[in-house]
Amino acid sequence: MSIGLLVALVAAEAAATAAPAPGKLSPAVSKEMTESIVAINKALGLESWTARGAKPCVDRGGQGITAKDVSADDTRKCAATAIEKGFPELGKSYVLAIPMAAVGPVTVLAFGIGSSEGWAAYSCDPERKCLPVKLSAPSKWGKRMAERQAKACSETTTLWFPAEQRSCPGAPAAAPTTAAK
Repeated sequence: MSIGLLVALVAAEAAATAAPAPGKLSPAVSKEMTESIVAINKALGLESWTARGAKPCVDRGGQGITAKDVSADDTRKCAATAIEKGFPELGKSYVLAIPMAAVGPVTVLAFGIGSSEGWAAYSCDPERKCLPVKLSAPSKWGKRMAERQAKACSETTTLWFPAEQRSCPGAPAAAPTTAAK
């Protein structure tokens, strides 16, 4: 192998793992945030994933009169199982929130922490691409995500992952976890 090729390979590897520029979200964190939301959506049967063959680990019953309520405990256990492996940046670069209604989980949100603070992602239907957006963006989605973050933070029933971490404006930030998930 020539020295030039070796230098090029080392430079490419360094560029792939380098921290993003200030104000940017790392592509790897962006991808992981989105994938963690999809994993929980599938596990909880949210966003029409059951119509695409996903088998949720909670029993939501059927529609209408046959629907069943899903408890916060069942939601937490199911979601925790869905994300227990394969999401190394969870708790380091982002946290997840699952707002709860009386009937069960409503949606899944991801909020950046640490160097990813200011970014958020929202769950959506399987055929849509729901990439993280900047919370401070003047766009419709930036404003919506800021509103959803405020609502998730204000409701005591919101489930957070990791449980000891939140991403709430004005609240003291919890230290990112360093333990393996």
